[in-house]
Amino acid sequence: MQVSIPERVIERAIQQQYFNKTEAANFLGISKSTFRIWLTKFDFKPISIDGQLLYDKEVLKKFMEEHKL
Repeated sequence: MQVSIPERVIERAIQQQYFNKTEAANFLGISKSTFRIWLTKFDFKPISIDGQLLYDKEVLKKFMEEHKL
């Protein structure tokens, strides 16, 4: 399944270091439901600030690099 990502989201992702779940899924090019599955399957350590969970862009990039075929 291919996810269409709006240009403004791409521009923001380039500048942003931390993402919420929706932004992280968009950054990875996957659906939110797939990201939720990956959260239970893989060890993405979120950053919790005042109850909001954020995901580090560098951790997501490293994860994708480690799973390249």
